[in-house]
Amino acid sequence: MRLRLVFQDQRVEMDPVPSEGEFSGGVGSLLVERAQGVLHVGLGDRAKVSAAGVRQALAAAFLWMRKVGVAVAVLDAGPWGEFVAVMVEGAILGNYRYEAFLPRKTEPVRELVVVVSAEMRSRVRADVERGCAVAESVNQVRELANTPGNLLYPEVLARTARKWAREWGMRCTVLEGERLAREGLGGMLAVGGGSAKGPCMFALEHRGGGRGERPLVLVGKAITFDSGGISIKPAAGMEEMIFDKCGGMAVLGAMVAVARLGLRRNVVGILAAAENMPSGSAYRPGDIVTTYAGVTVEVVNTDAEGRMVLADALGWARKRFDPAMMVDLATLTGACGVALGEHAAGLWSNSSEALAQVQQAALTAGERVWPMPLFEEYSTQIRSSVAQLKNSGGRLGGANTGAAFLKVFAGETPWAHMDIAYTSHRTKEEKGLASGATGFGVRTLVHLAEAL
Repeated sequence: MRLRLVFQDQRVEMDPVPSEGEFSGGVGSLLVERAQGVLHVGLGDRAKVSAAGVRQALAAAFLWMRKVGVAVAVLDAGPWGEFVAVMVEGAILGNYRYEAFLPRKTEPVRELVVVVSAEMRSRVRADVERGCAVAESVNQVRELANTPGNLLYPEVLARTARKWAREWGMRCTVLEGERLAREGLGGMLAVGGGSAKGPCMFALEHRGGGRGERPLVLVGKAITFDSGGISIKPAAGMEEMIFDKCGGMAVLGAMVAVARLGLRRNVVGILAAAENMPSGSAYRPGDIVTTYAGVTVEVVNTDAEGRMVLADALGWARKRFDPAMMVDLATLTGACGVALGEHAAGLWSNSSEALAQVQQAALTAGERVWPMPLFEEYSTQIRSSVAQLKNSGGRLGGANTGAAFLKVFAGETPWAHMDIAYTSHRTKEEKGLASGATGFGVRTLVHLAEAL
């Protein structure tokens, strides 16, 4: 979508907003005056207008405009000029739909003209550039996340990462094939062993900080399709398991945005990519796997595969990059959805400071997270009698025992874990976003990198 800025000493004159009886004004509510060609967008209670609400409202407006075939939109920012960046973010996010395989596609809004007051001239360009960089990066990885498993598997994902790294000046290191074995990445090899499409792990490095600066390391689970393996999932809803890569997509999108913005900070993104399939070469319940960190794990459920690949990624990241802080994102557990529904991601941390930093970044980004406990009892649940750990602590407290498992591999490094299982995608259009992948987590990670 082409974007133009128009500076005026006074606001564009528009018809008055209709009365409350005709238009509720709730966040994202829409009212069309077709004769005048005006779309009124609700921002909610004036005293409670927030960046998150403005973003959602603009997304709802552009989702509607795309559906009805609007080609050019003029946005009067009016008294809300401080929200121009999130207005642009919302517009771009709402202007996206996954239609790669539909014979008849909707046309996106091709041009957005943003009208702001003259006094905003000095700051608005940078705000708009930032909004574009972040939202376009989100949509790039939404497209990947929506791509089905027969077309997007670990090798394709690594190839895409290499391409984007070249485009945005990042270094890309890919570990695949025999190198995974040489590195001792037992968790990766176990999970990917049942698939004809081999696993891979890759790292993107943005070196915007000083030579000796310890990086922020972002780690994402990228299971391109999750059948559950030998512990196979029920057939109903299994098609949604293409979204089991969304943690990795959030990390990939954040790295593209960080590079586009040229942040003066060292940031590394690591994706652990595999396809979890049942076959004669698949790992089995009862197997004992030795991870990169040398920790042995008894496999009690092959559908608890995300923590197996993340164990290797976290251990490898600690040794290779000596991070100042690590954050992992994963569609890790159904139990997190039971606890929080679709309305928030779970958040765990071994550091009160890291927890507060991620919470603040998520609040700024308008992506809701909720802190969850790491009581010692959860670590007790994942102790094994035949290995150091087992990869599932059972149904009770399942999201917490998953986090407790990952905590082992974070060691003493400040670390946070986000379980985005029920915020990563939607089965229906909601809150200004089309159905499919939401891109949840990208904006939080970018704000975190900026704040640090």
